[in-house]
Amino acid sequence: MPHSRNLLRAKRLSRTLALLIPLVSLLASGHSAAQEREAPDTSGRPRNPVYDPGQPVQRKVLKNGVRLLVQEQRTSDRVAGVVALKMGTRYESENESGLSQVMMRALASATEHRSGPEIQLELLASGATMETGAGPDMGQISIGTTRERLSKAIDLLSDIALNPAFPDTAFEAARGYFLGKASDDVGGPLSGTYAIFLRTFYRGSPFERPAFGQVRTIGDSRRGDIVALYKKLFVGGNISVCFVGNFDGKKVMVDLEKAFATAAPGPPPAPFAGDPVPLAADTLVSEERPYRAQSLAYGYPAPGYGDPDYPAFMIIDSYLRSGDRSPIAYWLPERHLATGVGILYPRYPKRSSITVYLGATPANWKAARDTVATVMRRLTTEPLDKGDWAAHLKRVQNAYFKDQDSPLVRARDLARYETLDLGLDYPKRFESRLLTLKPEDVRDAAARWFTHACEVTLLPSKIDSGP
Repeated sequence: MPHSRNLLRAKRLSRTLALLIPLVSLLASGHSAAQEREAPDTSGRPRNPVYDPGQPVQRKVLKNGVRLLVQEQRTSDRVAGVVALKMGTRYESENESGLSQVMMRALASATEHRSGPEIQLELLASGATMETGAGPDMGQISIGTTRERLSKAIDLLSDIALNPAFPDTAFEAARGYFLGKASDDVGGPLSGTYAIFLRTFYRGSPFERPAFGQVRTIGDSRRGDIVALYKKLFVGGNISVCFVGNFDGKKVMVDLEKAFATAAPGPPPAPFAGDPVPLAADTLVSEERPYRAQSLAYGYPAPGYGDPDYPAFMIIDSYLRSGDRSPIAYWLPERHLATGVGILYPRYPKRSSITVYLGATPANWKAARDTVATVMRRLTTEPLDKGDWAAHLKRVQNAYFKDQDSPLVRARDLARYETLDLGLDYPKRFESRLLTLKPEDVRDAAARWFTHACEVTLLPSKIDSGP
Protein backbone atom coordinates (compact mmCIF):
# COMPACT_ATOMS: atom_id res chain seq x y z
CA MET A 1 0.00 0.00 0.00
CA PRO A 2 2.74 2.51 0.80
CA HIS A 3 4.24 1.70 -2.56
CA SER A 4 0.87 2.41 -4.27
CA ARG A 5 0.55 5.75 -2.48
CA ASN A 6 4.07 6.79 -3.54
CA LEU A 7 3.29 5.80 -7.13
CA LEU A 8 0.11 7.88 -7.02
CA ARG A 9 2.05 10.91 -5.70
CA ALA A 10 4.65 10.51 -8.44
CA LYS A 11 1.95 10.47 -11.13
CA ARG A 12 0.32 13.58 -9.67
CA LEU A 13 3.72 15.37 -9.48
CA SER A 14 4.43 14.41 -13.07
CA ARG A 15 1.10 15.86 -14.24
CA THR A 16 1.73 19.05 -12.19
CA LEU A 17 5.19 19.51 -13.69
CA ALA A 18 3.75 18.94 -17.15
CA LEU A 19 1.44 21.91 -16.54
CA LEU A 20 4.02 24.11 -14.79
CA ILE A 21 6.83 23.83 -17.33
CA PRO A 22 4.86 25.37 -20.24
CA LEU A 23 3.54 28.02 -17.85
CA VAL A 24 7.03 28.93 -16.67
CA SER A 25 8.21 29.04 -20.28
CA LEU A 26 5.31 31.30 -21.17
CA LEU A 27 6.07 33.66 -18.27
CA ALA A 28 9.73 33.71 -19.15
CA SER A 29 9.03 34.55 -22.78
CA GLY A 30 6.55 37.21 -21.65
CA HIS A 31 9.14 38.75 -19.34
CA SER A 32 11.67 38.71 -22.16
CA ALA A 33 9.18 40.41 -24.46
CA ALA A 34 8.43 42.98 -21.77
CA GLN A 35 12.13 43.70 -21.50
CA GLU A 36 12.28 44.21 -25.25
CA ARG A 37 9.37 46.66 -25.01
CA GLU A 38 11.09 48.78 -22.33
CA ALA A 39 12.27 52.25 -23.38
CA PRO A 40 15.77 52.04 -24.81
CA ASP A 41 18.67 53.85 -23.19
CA THR A 42 18.60 57.35 -24.68
CA SER A 43 21.44 58.81 -22.62
CA GLY A 44 23.63 59.06 -25.70
CA ARG A 45 20.95 60.31 -28.05
CA PRO A 46 21.32 63.97 -29.12
CA ARG A 47 18.65 66.29 -27.73
CA ASN A 48 16.61 68.53 -29.98
CA PRO A 49 16.55 72.33 -29.67
CA VAL A 50 13.62 73.75 -27.68
CA TYR A 51 14.36 77.45 -28.04
CA ASP A 52 11.67 79.33 -29.96
CA PRO A 53 12.76 82.82 -31.05
CA GLY A 54 9.19 83.83 -31.81
CA GLN A 55 8.28 86.59 -34.23
CA PRO A 56 11.01 88.92 -35.55
CA VAL A 57 12.01 91.61 -33.06
CA GLN A 58 11.54 95.21 -34.18
CA ARG A 59 14.42 97.38 -32.97
CA LYS A 60 14.94 101.13 -33.02
CA VAL A 61 17.41 103.55 -31.41
CA LEU A 62 16.10 107.01 -30.56
CA LYS A 63 18.11 110.22 -30.95
CA ASN A 64 18.71 110.34 -27.19
CA GLY A 65 20.17 106.81 -27.28
CA VAL A 66 17.20 104.86 -25.89
CA ARG A 67 16.96 101.41 -27.49
CA LEU A 68 13.46 100.10 -28.20
CA LEU A 69 12.54 96.46 -28.79
CA VAL A 70 9.08 95.19 -29.75
CA GLN A 71 8.00 91.61 -30.39
CA GLU A 72 4.49 90.50 -31.27
CA GLN A 73 3.21 87.34 -29.60
CA ARG A 74 -0.31 86.35 -30.60
CA THR A 75 -0.70 83.35 -28.29
CA SER A 76 -1.71 85.24 -25.13
CA ASP A 77 -3.88 88.16 -24.07
CA ARG A 78 -1.09 89.36 -21.76
CA VAL A 79 1.50 91.98 -22.59
CA ALA A 80 4.68 92.87 -20.72
CA GLY A 81 7.15 95.72 -20.77
CA VAL A 82 10.62 96.10 -19.27
CA VAL A 83 13.00 99.01 -18.82
CA ALA A 84 16.56 97.75 -18.29
CA LEU A 85 19.80 99.56 -17.45
CA LYS A 86 23.40 98.81 -16.63
CA MET A 87 23.80 99.31 -12.88
CA GLY A 88 24.62 97.42 -9.72
CA THR A 89 27.83 96.25 -8.09
CA ARG A 90 29.90 96.29 -11.28
CA TYR A 91 29.19 99.99 -11.82
CA GLU A 92 29.28 101.22 -8.21
CA SER A 93 32.16 103.02 -6.55
CA GLU A 94 33.14 102.34 -2.95
CA ASN A 95 30.86 105.17 -1.84
CA GLU A 96 27.91 103.87 -3.90
CA SER A 97 28.05 100.23 -2.79
CA GLY A 98 24.49 98.95 -2.46
CA LEU A 99 22.78 102.19 -3.49
CA SER A 100 21.50 100.85 -6.83
CA GLN A 101 19.24 98.46 -4.94
CA VAL A 102 18.01 101.20 -2.61
CA MET A 103 17.26 103.45 -5.59
CA MET A 104 15.35 100.77 -7.49
CA ARG A 105 13.24 99.83 -4.46
CA ALA A 106 12.20 103.48 -3.96
CA LEU A 107 11.79 104.22 -7.67
CA ALA A 108 8.15 103.16 -8.13
CA SER A 109 6.87 104.74 -4.91
CA ALA A 110 5.73 107.99 -6.60
CA THR A 111 6.40 110.20 -9.62
CA GLU A 112 6.13 113.90 -10.35
CA HIS A 113 2.68 113.22 -11.83
CA ARG A 114 1.37 110.32 -9.67
CA SER A 115 1.32 109.79 -5.93
CA GLY A 116 2.02 106.39 -4.41
CA PRO A 117 -1.68 105.59 -3.81
CA GLU A 118 -2.52 106.66 -7.36
CA ILE A 119 0.07 104.27 -8.77
CA GLN A 120 -1.28 101.41 -6.67
CA LEU A 121 -4.88 102.13 -7.67
CA GLU A 122 -3.91 102.30 -11.33
CA LEU A 123 -2.16 98.94 -11.11
CA LEU A 124 -5.10 97.41 -9.27
CA ALA A 125 -7.69 98.74 -11.70
CA SER A 126 -5.81 97.43 -14.72
CA GLY A 127 -4.93 94.06 -13.21
CA ALA A 128 -1.28 94.89 -13.70
CA THR A 129 1.82 93.85 -11.78
CA MET A 130 5.02 95.85 -11.43
CA GLU A 131 8.44 94.87 -10.11
CA THR A 132 11.77 96.64 -9.73
CA GLY A 133 15.17 95.30 -8.82
CA ALA A 134 18.92 95.46 -9.36
CA GLY A 135 21.51 92.72 -9.69
CA PRO A 136 25.30 92.71 -9.95
CA ASP A 137 25.37 94.37 -13.39
CA MET A 138 21.82 95.29 -14.40
CA GLY A 139 18.54 96.68 -13.08
CA GLN A 140 15.01 96.28 -14.43
CA ILE A 141 11.54 97.76 -14.06
CA SER A 142 8.84 95.44 -15.39
CA ILE A 143 5.10 95.69 -15.87
CA GLY A 144 2.60 93.06 -16.96
CA THR A 145 -1.01 93.67 -17.93
CA THR A 146 -3.68 92.81 -20.51
CA ARG A 147 -3.66 93.97 -24.12
CA GLU A 148 -6.61 96.32 -23.46
CA ARG A 149 -4.52 98.23 -20.89
CA LEU A 150 -1.37 98.43 -22.99
CA SER A 151 -1.41 102.20 -23.61
CA LYS A 152 -1.83 102.93 -19.90
CA ALA A 153 0.96 100.49 -19.07
CA ILE A 154 3.37 102.28 -21.43
CA ASP A 155 2.43 105.64 -19.92
CA LEU A 156 2.86 104.40 -16.34
CA LEU A 157 6.15 102.61 -17.01
CA SER A 158 7.70 105.61 -18.76
CA ASP A 159 6.50 107.96 -16.01
CA ILE A 160 8.10 105.83 -13.29
CA ALA A 161 11.34 105.45 -15.25
CA LEU A 162 11.70 109.09 -16.30
CA ASN A 163 9.98 111.13 -13.55
CA PRO A 164 10.46 109.49 -10.14
CA ALA A 165 9.85 111.67 -7.08
CA PHE A 166 11.77 109.63 -4.47
CA PRO A 167 9.69 110.70 -1.44
CA ASP A 168 11.63 110.87 1.82
CA THR A 169 9.50 108.13 3.36
CA ALA A 170 10.11 105.79 0.42
CA PHE A 171 13.85 106.42 0.54
CA GLU A 172 14.02 105.78 4.29
CA ALA A 173 12.02 102.56 3.94
CA ALA A 174 14.23 101.30 1.09
CA ARG A 175 17.42 102.21 2.94
CA GLY A 176 16.22 100.45 6.09
CA TYR A 177 15.28 97.34 4.13
CA PHE A 178 18.68 96.96 2.47
CA LEU A 179 20.56 98.00 5.58
CA GLY A 180 19.05 94.94 7.23
CA LYS A 181 19.94 92.79 4.22
CA ALA A 182 23.53 94.03 4.19
CA SER A 183 23.87 93.47 7.95
CA ASP A 184 22.60 89.90 7.65
CA ASP A 185 24.94 89.40 4.70
CA VAL A 186 28.03 89.79 6.87
CA GLY A 187 26.65 88.74 10.25
CA GLY A 188 25.17 85.30 9.60
CA PRO A 189 27.29 82.13 9.80
CA LEU A 190 26.90 81.04 6.17
CA SER A 191 26.39 84.45 4.59
CA GLY A 192 29.31 85.81 6.61
CA THR A 193 31.51 83.00 5.35
CA TYR A 194 30.56 83.79 1.78
CA ALA A 195 31.23 87.50 2.33
CA ILE A 196 34.81 86.63 3.30
CA PHE A 197 35.03 84.39 0.24
CA LEU A 198 34.02 87.32 -2.00
CA ARG A 199 36.55 89.61 -0.34
CA THR A 200 39.31 87.05 -0.94
CA PHE A 201 38.38 85.69 -4.34
CA TYR A 202 37.37 88.95 -6.08
CA ARG A 203 40.07 91.17 -4.60
CA GLY A 204 40.63 94.25 -6.76
CA SER A 205 37.15 94.34 -8.31
CA PRO A 206 33.75 95.68 -7.19
CA PHE A 207 32.56 92.09 -6.69
CA GLU A 208 34.76 91.77 -3.61
CA ARG A 209 32.11 93.70 -1.67
CA PRO A 210 29.14 91.95 -0.01
CA ALA A 211 26.31 91.13 -2.42
CA PHE A 212 23.87 93.59 -0.80
CA GLY A 213 26.46 96.36 -0.46
CA GLN A 214 28.42 97.75 2.43
CA VAL A 215 26.60 98.50 5.67
CA ARG A 216 28.52 101.74 6.16
CA THR A 217 27.71 103.07 2.69
CA ILE A 218 24.00 102.30 2.92
CA GLY A 219 23.76 103.60 6.48
CA ASP A 220 25.45 106.91 5.59
CA SER A 221 23.47 107.47 2.39
CA ARG A 222 21.04 110.35 1.96
CA ARG A 223 18.20 110.95 -0.44
CA GLY A 224 20.44 113.26 -2.46
CA ASP A 225 22.84 110.35 -3.09
CA ILE A 226 20.00 108.33 -4.61
CA VAL A 227 18.87 111.23 -6.79
CA ALA A 228 22.44 111.78 -8.03
CA LEU A 229 22.83 108.09 -8.84
CA TYR A 230 19.51 108.12 -10.70
CA LYS A 231 20.59 111.06 -12.86
CA LYS A 232 23.83 109.29 -13.72
CA LEU A 233 22.20 105.99 -14.69
CA PHE A 234 18.83 106.88 -16.22
CA VAL A 235 20.16 108.43 -19.41
CA GLY A 236 19.26 107.54 -22.99
CA GLY A 237 22.43 105.63 -23.81
CA ASN A 238 21.85 103.37 -20.82
CA ILE A 239 18.13 102.62 -21.27
CA SER A 240 16.68 99.64 -23.13
CA VAL A 241 12.91 99.23 -23.38
CA CYS A 242 11.25 96.01 -24.50
CA PHE A 243 7.56 95.14 -24.97
CA VAL A 244 6.26 91.68 -25.85
CA GLY A 245 2.66 90.58 -26.31
CA ASN A 246 -0.51 90.38 -28.33
CA PHE A 247 -0.54 93.77 -30.02
CA ASP A 248 0.22 95.68 -33.21
CA GLY A 249 4.00 96.00 -33.10
CA LYS A 250 4.21 99.07 -35.32
CA LYS A 251 1.70 100.98 -33.20
CA VAL A 252 3.46 100.01 -29.98
CA MET A 253 6.79 101.17 -31.40
CA VAL A 254 5.27 104.59 -32.18
CA ASP A 255 3.84 104.83 -28.65
CA LEU A 256 7.21 103.93 -27.12
CA GLU A 257 9.01 106.53 -29.22
CA LYS A 258 6.71 109.23 -27.86
CA ALA A 259 6.89 107.97 -24.28
CA PHE A 260 10.70 107.78 -24.05
CA ALA A 261 11.70 110.69 -26.29
CA THR A 262 12.09 112.89 -23.19
CA ALA A 263 14.81 110.75 -21.60
CA ALA A 264 17.94 112.78 -20.96
CA PRO A 265 20.77 111.92 -23.38
CA GLY A 266 23.97 110.47 -22.02
CA PRO A 267 26.36 107.50 -22.26
CA PRO A 268 26.10 104.27 -20.26
CA PRO A 269 28.28 103.96 -17.15
CA ALA A 270 31.70 102.36 -17.36
CA PRO A 271 32.50 99.39 -15.13
CA PHE A 272 34.16 100.51 -11.92
CA ALA A 273 37.75 99.44 -11.16
CA GLY A 274 39.13 96.34 -12.85
CA ASP A 275 38.99 92.58 -12.98
CA PRO A 276 39.70 90.52 -9.85
CA VAL A 277 43.28 89.51 -9.12
CA PRO A 278 43.56 85.74 -9.80
CA LEU A 279 44.62 83.54 -6.90
CA ALA A 280 48.26 82.50 -7.16
CA ALA A 281 47.71 79.27 -5.19
CA ASP A 282 45.10 77.40 -3.21
CA THR A 283 44.02 79.86 -0.53
CA LEU A 284 42.73 79.07 2.96
CA VAL A 285 41.15 81.70 5.23
CA SER A 286 39.83 80.92 8.70
CA GLU A 287 38.37 83.15 11.39
CA GLU A 288 36.80 82.60 14.78
CA ARG A 289 33.21 83.66 15.40
CA PRO A 290 30.84 83.11 18.35
CA TYR A 291 28.94 80.29 16.62
CA ARG A 292 28.34 76.73 17.75
CA ALA A 293 28.77 75.20 14.31
CA GLN A 294 31.60 75.44 11.81
CA SER A 295 30.95 76.84 8.33
CA LEU A 296 32.62 76.45 4.97
CA ALA A 297 32.71 78.22 1.62
CA TYR A 298 34.75 76.28 -0.93
CA GLY A 299 34.98 77.44 -4.52
CA TYR A 300 36.86 77.77 -7.77
CA PRO A 301 36.95 80.21 -10.68
CA ALA A 302 34.17 79.74 -13.23
CA PRO A 303 33.29 81.34 -16.57
CA GLY A 304 30.92 84.29 -16.79
CA TYR A 305 27.86 84.31 -19.00
CA GLY A 306 29.85 85.81 -21.88
CA ASP A 307 32.40 82.97 -21.99
CA PRO A 308 32.15 79.99 -24.38
CA ASP A 309 32.53 77.61 -21.41
CA TYR A 310 29.41 78.97 -19.70
CA PRO A 311 27.05 76.22 -21.02
CA ALA A 312 29.43 73.53 -19.78
CA PHE A 313 29.47 75.07 -16.33
CA MET A 314 25.70 75.25 -16.24
CA ILE A 315 25.81 71.44 -16.36
CA ILE A 316 28.37 71.40 -13.54
CA ASP A 317 26.17 73.77 -11.55
CA SER A 318 23.14 71.50 -12.09
CA TYR A 319 25.15 68.44 -11.04
CA LEU A 320 26.41 70.05 -7.83
CA ARG A 321 23.09 71.57 -6.72
CA SER A 322 20.79 68.69 -7.70
CA GLY A 323 18.38 67.90 -4.88
CA ASP A 324 18.08 64.23 -5.83
CA ARG A 325 21.43 63.23 -7.33
CA SER A 326 24.21 65.52 -6.12
CA PRO A 327 26.95 63.97 -3.96
CA ILE A 328 27.09 67.35 -2.22
CA ALA A 329 23.69 69.06 -2.09
CA TYR A 330 21.80 65.77 -1.62
CA TRP A 331 24.10 63.30 0.09
CA LEU A 332 25.82 65.53 2.66
CA PRO A 333 22.52 66.41 4.40
CA GLU A 334 21.17 62.88 3.81
CA ARG A 335 24.15 61.43 5.69
CA HIS A 336 23.86 64.09 8.40
CA LEU A 337 27.35 65.40 7.68
CA ALA A 338 26.30 69.00 6.95
CA THR A 339 23.36 71.37 6.99
CA GLY A 340 22.42 74.48 5.04
CA VAL A 341 24.22 73.12 1.96
CA GLY A 342 23.98 75.28 -1.14
CA ILE A 343 25.70 76.22 -4.39
CA LEU A 344 26.37 79.78 -5.58
CA TYR A 345 27.22 80.50 -9.22
CA PRO A 346 26.66 84.27 -9.61
CA ARG A 347 25.79 85.59 -13.05
CA TYR A 348 28.84 87.76 -13.72
CA PRO A 349 29.93 88.81 -17.22
CA LYS A 350 33.52 87.58 -17.58
CA ARG A 351 34.92 85.72 -14.61
CA SER A 352 32.71 84.22 -11.95
CA SER A 353 33.01 81.53 -9.28
CA ILE A 354 31.19 78.37 -8.32
CA THR A 355 31.07 77.86 -4.58
CA VAL A 356 29.74 75.29 -2.13
CA TYR A 357 28.71 76.59 1.27
CA LEU A 358 27.63 74.56 4.30
CA GLY A 359 27.53 74.34 8.06
CA ALA A 360 28.65 71.36 10.13
CA THR A 361 29.48 70.35 13.65
CA PRO A 362 33.21 70.37 14.45
CA ALA A 363 33.08 66.56 14.52
CA ASN A 364 31.65 66.31 10.98
CA TRP A 365 33.27 69.35 9.40
CA LYS A 366 36.39 67.61 8.03
CA ALA A 367 34.39 64.81 6.40
CA ALA A 368 32.06 67.34 4.80
CA ARG A 369 34.94 69.52 3.62
CA ASP A 370 36.88 66.59 2.18
CA THR A 371 33.79 65.38 0.32
CA VAL A 372 33.34 68.78 -1.31
CA ALA A 373 37.01 68.99 -2.31
CA THR A 374 37.03 65.45 -3.71
CA VAL A 375 33.86 65.87 -5.74
CA MET A 376 34.98 69.15 -7.28
CA ARG A 377 38.46 67.87 -8.13
CA ARG A 378 36.96 64.72 -9.64
CA LEU A 379 35.08 66.89 -12.13
CA THR A 380 38.44 67.83 -13.66
CA THR A 381 39.55 64.24 -14.25
CA GLU A 382 36.41 62.14 -14.81
CA PRO A 383 33.47 62.83 -17.15
CA LEU A 384 29.96 62.53 -15.76
CA ASP A 385 28.49 59.06 -16.18
CA LYS A 386 25.71 58.44 -18.70
CA GLY A 387 22.92 58.78 -16.16
CA ASP A 388 24.11 62.08 -14.72
CA TRP A 389 24.96 63.45 -18.15
CA ALA A 390 21.53 62.75 -19.63
CA ALA A 391 19.72 64.06 -16.54
CA HIS A 392 21.62 67.32 -16.21
CA LEU A 393 21.79 68.14 -19.90
CA LYS A 394 18.00 67.86 -19.99
CA ARG A 395 17.58 69.87 -16.79
CA VAL A 396 19.80 72.72 -17.95
CA GLN A 397 18.09 72.98 -21.32
CA ASN A 398 14.57 72.83 -19.88
CA ALA A 399 15.33 75.23 -17.03
CA TYR A 400 16.99 77.79 -19.29
CA PHE A 401 14.02 77.96 -21.62
CA LYS A 402 11.30 77.46 -19.04
CA ASP A 403 8.32 79.78 -19.61
CA GLN A 404 9.94 81.18 -22.75
CA ASP A 405 6.44 81.80 -24.16
CA SER A 406 5.52 84.07 -21.25
CA PRO A 407 5.50 87.70 -22.47
CA LEU A 408 7.07 88.86 -19.20
CA VAL A 409 9.86 86.29 -19.29
CA ARG A 410 10.54 87.02 -22.95
CA ALA A 411 10.58 90.79 -22.38
CA ARG A 412 12.99 90.47 -19.47
CA ASP A 413 15.32 88.21 -21.44
CA LEU A 414 15.36 90.37 -24.57
CA ALA A 415 15.96 93.50 -22.48
CA ARG A 416 18.83 91.75 -20.73
CA TYR A 417 20.50 90.62 -23.95
CA GLU A 418 20.19 94.14 -25.38
CA THR A 419 21.36 95.95 -22.25
CA LEU A 420 24.40 93.74 -21.68
CA ASP A 421 25.34 93.80 -25.39
CA LEU A 422 25.06 90.03 -25.69
CA GLY A 423 23.05 90.10 -28.92
CA LEU A 424 19.45 89.02 -29.35
CA ASP A 425 20.61 85.65 -30.68
CA TYR A 426 22.34 84.84 -27.37
CA PRO A 427 19.86 82.09 -26.33
CA LYS A 428 20.22 80.37 -29.69
CA ARG A 429 24.01 80.44 -29.40
CA PHE A 430 23.79 79.17 -25.82
CA GLU A 431 21.59 76.22 -26.78
CA SER A 432 23.66 75.37 -29.85
CA ARG A 433 26.79 75.22 -27.74
CA LEU A 434 25.01 73.26 -25.00
CA LEU A 435 23.75 70.58 -27.38
CA THR A 436 27.16 70.03 -28.97
CA LEU A 437 28.81 69.31 -25.62
CA LYS A 438 30.01 65.86 -24.61
CA PRO A 439 30.84 64.70 -21.08
CA GLU A 440 34.53 65.02 -21.91
CA ASP A 441 34.02 68.67 -22.89
CA VAL A 442 32.59 69.46 -19.46
CA ARG A 443 35.49 67.66 -17.79
CA ASP A 444 37.98 69.65 -19.86
CA ALA A 445 36.21 72.93 -19.06
CA ALA A 446 36.41 72.13 -15.35
CA ALA A 447 40.12 71.40 -15.72
CA ARG A 448 40.66 74.78 -17.40
CA TRP A 449 38.88 76.78 -14.71
CA PHE A 450 39.42 74.82 -11.49
CA THR A 451 42.96 76.11 -11.02
CA HIS A 452 43.28 77.28 -7.41
CA ALA A 453 40.64 76.74 -4.74
CA CYS A 454 39.52 79.38 -2.28
CA GLU A 455 38.46 77.92 1.06
CA VAL A 456 36.96 79.96 3.88
CA THR A 457 35.87 78.57 7.23
CA LEU A 458 34.47 80.18 10.35
CA LEU A 459 35.53 78.37 13.51
CA PRO A 460 33.56 78.43 16.78
CA SER A 461 35.22 80.70 19.32
CA LYS A 462 36.94 78.66 22.01
CA ILE A 463 34.96 80.36 24.76
CA ASP A 464 31.71 79.50 22.95
CA SER A 465 32.56 76.02 21.74
CA GLY A 466 30.68 74.21 24.48
CA PRO A 467 28.62 71.08 23.93
